[in-house]
Amino acid sequence: MKRLLFPILFTVLVTANSLNLFAQSKYQYKIDLTKVSNSTLQVELLTPAINQPSIEYFFPAIIPGTYSISDYGRFISSLKAFDKTGKELTVEHKSVNAWKIGNARKLYKITYVVQDTWHTNIKGKEIYPMGGTNIELNKQYVINTPGFFGYFDQLEKLPFEVEFQKPLGFYGSTALIPSSSTASSDLFQLKSVHELYDSPIMYCKPDTVSVNLGRTQVLVSVYSPGKKVQATTLAKAMQNLLAATQAYLSGELPVKKYAFLYSFNDEVNPKTVSGALEHSYSSFYAFPQLDEVTAKVIMTNVSAHEFFHILTPLSICSKEIREFNYQEPILSKHLWLYEGSTEYDAHHVQVQSGLITADRFFKVLSTKVIRSKKQFNDSLSFTAMSKEVATTYADQYPNVYEKGALINACLDIYLLHLSKGRYGLTNLKHDLGIKFGGDKYFEDDRLFDEIAAFSFPEVKDFLNKYVAGNTPIPYTEFFALAGVSYHDYIKNEVASIGNISISSLGGGRVNIVNTSNMDAFGKAMQYKLMDEIVKINEVAITSANYSEEIDKIKRKIKEGDALTVVVRRKNDAGEIQEIKLSAPVSSLKETVESYYKMELINESELTSLQRTVQNAWLKK
Repeated sequence: MKRLLFPILFTVLVTANSLNLFAQSKYQYKIDLTKVSNSTLQVELLTPAINQPSIEYFFPAIIPGTYSISDYGRFISSLKAFDKTGKELTVEHKSVNAWKIGNARKLYKITYVVQDTWHTNIKGKEIYPMGGTNIELNKQYVINTPGFFGYFDQLEKLPFEVEFQKPLGFYGSTALIPSSSTASSDLFQLKSVHELYDSPIMYCKPDTVSVNLGRTQVLVSVYSPGKKVQATTLAKAMQNLLAATQAYLSGELPVKKYAFLYSFNDEVNPKTVSGALEHSYSSFYAFPQLDEVTAKVIMTNVSAHEFFHILTPLSICSKEIREFNYQEPILSKHLWLYEGSTEYDAHHVQVQSGLITADRFFKVLSTKVIRSKKQFNDSLSFTAMSKEVATTYADQYPNVYEKGALINACLDIYLLHLSKGRYGLTNLKHDLGIKFGGDKYFEDDRLFDEIAAFSFPEVKDFLNKYVAGNTPIPYTEFFALAGVSYHDYIKNEVASIGNISISSLGGGRVNIVNTSNMDAFGKAMQYKLMDEIVKINEVAITSANYSEEIDKIKRKIKEGDALTVVVRRKNDAGEIQEIKLSAPVSSLKETVESYYKMELINESELTSLQRTVQNAWLKK
């Protein structure tokens, strides 16, 4: 019996000691959401064991996805440190984001107060609301975790426990799965500060919908006072897009759970920019109140972009992103990949799946050309800009959504051209994901070599010249590889439809607004000033398509063809009636000037390779 007692007692002691060590080797945070005062909350932290005389406690200066200095420490006040007896330890506020705690071996607990960023008057650069915090008692709590929780120097990889006491009837929408949950509390367990800062939570009365995409569960959660926008509405609006995204990624998504967290709240500071912030398993959206129709349109496009971030940089990234430095802006060179390819994918998926037309896709790309050339430095190295985007080149950052997307469009086409339609950007990102996904990462200076190894040596030359170099991309040359004509400016002579001026005057109507230069053919057609154009050659004309469709008709018709135009005009009695006007097309020509024009080259003029690339690019 004595021989048995010692092993049993030893086992008990070892287990007890293990539990004690475990309890001392993690962060234990508690927040009571029911105790709000002037948009502030108190936070309590039972600290991990500290084995040094003093230690620094940090809040982040910068977080992934924002590419700007936020200084979350500005919103922390009354930070105090205590030993187990409740005795207060010395705390020195060293800098905006750092507190030095003395006699740290005795440290047991820290308390402090968090001021939310949506209602603050604290000076400094505004934090964009999608990365900020909101504290509204019994209404909404936006828990962007960098604004609530700090970490100790060199202890970022310890586990975290975060417990919330919540108002009755409230639900915490997040991609996290709570380790325990009751009507009044939630407990979340996280592997490190990196996972914590990657996991926003939105507390409010629930309006949620869950959608299954293969093995991936997608949560759609909405906060909208007065239910102006509802989760079921947004989920239905995004259903086709999510299905198209699944197909675009070869039928399998790289995450098991994803959460779209939408906040439509007029508490958002009107001086800041609305938008969204991506995370590995979720995205948070901060907008003022929108009507349902507007919300569906905006959220579909914005959500497509954020959802594609599950690939870059949240799956494929460099060491600078994977081991992010929250105190100094040590950024990667490859925003063209992280933001640029994501923005490109968000639109490319829609044309490949048939959700938008090729013409609409070309309009998106040509608009990006206009913005990138007119608003930003087109000769600036994109890798240099990326590396210093939080400081030197902060004003160039929006170009990642313009030229960044165009870089990827041209790269996609070039890959398809070199591979004769068999290997494009999605294939490349798939291969990069296999090699660098999970906890792995690539070296910034090696990425072009890695891409060339997966694809072609010529691709490295493309990247060095147009991404790392200062040479503007010759869009005409690259789009032509896919059988697409593109020009910054081009002047053509086309068949005349009367040399009249046509414009939309609002209300969806399209009218003839000037006949002063009308030619002989226009007179033969018997146009009249302010005729409302209804149809041309059986094509319905609207305020949304008139410019595009009329341009197509002018390029297509030939001398001797019949042109038929249906118009609405007032008769002598003042009544509106439809009239069909028709005449054979004459030999007269009109000069058409086009700026930033993209269109498909005539099928008869395509080479076999252009046709192959075009089909691979625009069709799934």
